[in-house]
Amino acid sequence: MNMRLCIQPQRRWIFSTAVALAALCSTTAWAGELKVGAAPLDVDDNGNITASGRKAAVESLDAVPGEDVWQAHIWAKLDNPGAGPLYLEFYQNLNGTDSLVWRHEEGDFAGGKYYSGELELLGGRGFNKDRIYEVKAVQVSAKGKDLTLASGKVKLIKSGKKPEKTEEDDADKVPEDQDAHDSLAEDDKSSGDEPKPPTEAPPAVEPKAKKGCTVDSDSSAWNGALLLLVLGAGVAARRRRAA
Repeated sequence: MNMRLCIQPQRRWIFSTAVALAALCSTTAWAGELKVGAAPLDVDDNGNITASGRKAAVESLDAVPGEDVWQAHIWAKLDNPGAGPLYLEFYQNLNGTDSLVWRHEEGDFAGGKYYSGELELLGGRGFNKDRIYEVKAVQVSAKGKDLTLASGKVKLIKSGKKPEKTEEDDADKVPEDQDAHDSLAEDDKSSGDEPKPPTEAPPAVEPKAKKGCTVDSDSSAWNGALLLLVLGAGVAARRRRAA
């Protein structure tokens, strides 16, 4: 009889504890899991993240080299999702208060258990380096209440990496020797020392006389006539003597 009296209070305590735990579990919303990667995180055929995907997840996300942009690859395991819009919200804690920085909407979400997507976090949307942001996957219930289905955190950094060179950059680059040649040409043009065309024609050059004897046409004609007169006078004198 005494044994039964001792067992009954113990059973009542176990039953009441079980009821309390069930009520607590039904009212507590257990958020899912959310990971951020600098590249797409590896998942299996069902969409669940793999061991290598977990290893590739980051706590600090570096900016795109040369830009004020962070490329975030999001994976989330959602707690009791439904078909309908899914919101990815980014919060920043300022002076102890969580402030919404930006919200991305997946309007055609089918209600799957896992989510994978790529987002651009722009500096123009309020994102800054060296800040920690809480990321929440949220859906709105039929009563209009926001339900957090998954959450995680990420810190944005900016290491200052330079963009990688491409083939187009190499093709557009001017060789150093060509650049120096162009610079010299520009200096010559700017100096104003270009030769000016001559304003006067050069003096005419007289042809040189050929070496050797020269014959004057007028003097040669006169000498010939004189010779004929001498010969004629000699002939006349002989005729006279003969007569």
